[in-house]
Amino acid sequence: MDIHAYPTGAHTPVDREEAARVAAEHLPAETPGTDRHIVEFADGFTVFDVRPLHAPPDRPIPVGGSVHVIDKATGAVSYWPTYPSEAIAAQYALMRESGRLIVEESWPDPD
Repeated sequence: MDIHAYPTGAHTPVDREEAARVAAEHLPAETPGTDRHIVEFADGFTVFDVRPLHAPPDRPIPVGGSVHVIDKATGAVSYWPTYPSEAIAAQYALMRESGRLIVEESWPDPD
C-alpha cells in the first residue's frame, strides 16, 4: 500500500511554527473546539486532534483520519490511523525509504 501526501505550499524545510501554520490552514479540526498537538520526529511532524475535556461524551473524535503527518522536506500532508507518534514516525520512515510515499501534484477532488 502506498501513502499519498498532498502539497501545501509550505516554506521548507518545515519547522514547528510552519507545521502549526500548515495544520491551521489545511487540516480543519474534525470536531469544533478541538485542540491540536504537534509532535516533531526526524522526517516530519505528527498532528493530533485532542478532544477538549468539556466536550460532550456523545461527540468523540472520530477514529482514523484525525492524525496527520506534515513532511519536513516538502511540507506535504498525509493522513494516518490513530497510532502513537513513535509508531507513525517509524512507518513514515519505512514508506519514504521504500518509495511508497507519493507526493501528489494536487489535493483530491472533494467529491
